[in-house]
Amino acid sequence: MKLLLNGGGSTKELIITMTKLNEIMDHSKPILYVPLAMDESEHPYDSCYEWFQKQIVNVDVSNVEMPRTFEEFALKNFDDYSAIFIGGGNTYKLLKGIKDNDIFNKIIEYLNNNGIVIGCSAGAIIFGYDIDSCLAMDRNDVKLLDTKGFDILSGKSIFAHYTNSKTEEIHKKYTDYLSKYSITNEQVIALPEEDTIYINDNTIEFLGSRPYYEFREGVITMHNTIQLVPYTDEYYDFVYEVKKNAYKKYVEECWGKWDEEVQKEYFKKFIETYKNSAYIIKVDEQDVGFYNDEELEDGSYEVGNICIKPEFQGKGLGTMILKNKLEEHKNQDIRIQFFKQNPVGKLYERLGFVPNGETEFHYQMFRSRQCSKKI
Repeated sequence: MKLLLNGGGSTKELIITMTKLNEIMDHSKPILYVPLAMDESEHPYDSCYEWFQKQIVNVDVSNVEMPRTFEEFALKNFDDYSAIFIGGGNTYKLLKGIKDNDIFNKIIEYLNNNGIVIGCSAGAIIFGYDIDSCLAMDRNDVKLLDTKGFDILSGKSIFAHYTNSKTEEIHKKYTDYLSKYSITNEQVIALPEEDTIYINDNTIEFLGSRPYYEFREGVITMHNTIQLVPYTDEYYDFVYEVKKNAYKKYVEECWGKWDEEVQKEYFKKFIETYKNSAYIIKVDEQDVGFYNDEELEDGSYEVGNICIKPEFQGKGLGTMILKNKLEEHKNQDIRIQFFKQNPVGKLYERLGFVPNGETEFHYQMFRSRQCSKKI
């Protein structure tokens, strides 16, 4: 079972979700895109299809198919698809159509058969315990009586678009509703558009760049996903050890045996130079790594070090941070360099970087602002 439940984003908010999808999917099969939560009179499905094509521009997929009715959706052989993407709209309309057309159990069977489902907004909410968690946002015009969802999160419901409201008044309305709802009902996880819950069989990960919130018995708890906290000198030893772990093998391959005293002196000069543009990477208040950058005199932006502690590597944290920084500085030319032994160059190429010179021990790459606008 593999599920990616997104808080309702589009394009840049879906980057992390689509990157994960590209990692885990079977690229030989098409994706089934389901826009049926939308009211077609307001959002023609052809335009929904065009929207979805923009979301998968960096996903290696053979084809995309789209059912236009729940009846057509029900007739699909789900095993023919690498993944099913269920989009946003009205959550009650979506769940009613799925239940009335006997699609509910087909989705469960597909997931249990190693299928991949991506749920966005309404498409995520239906996988919680009960979709009445979204009643402050969606109207139940279809008069759905059985509002129980797939209950993938063992008794917890889901709310989408949280903290992305257009006005503070709307945000307060949602917060008040969820607080009261959680007193008499189940716990609710409120996702911003930038965050995704990744469920891989029995493991659950929260991916994203903004805090998500839990409502339980009227109490709100904020959970940070990834934070970049400005460096202070109390982190001096922590940053040294993280950098040492990341680069020791490359340093020894280039310059010979690691000399602790020489490296500590070098680090002292480094941190004095970059301390005002250096950050501690935190995940749920845990210190997991280090990042630094620099605004160059020619107006370009330089990505410096992205170093993650060993026990937190392999989770895509460094890639998430890099992609967020690329989006943040998309109106600038961006530079990066790395040790020649480091295989990370392929990732940088996929993100739009091109070779831009080299030193004895480093490759240098460049990503133009024009490239940033295209990607």
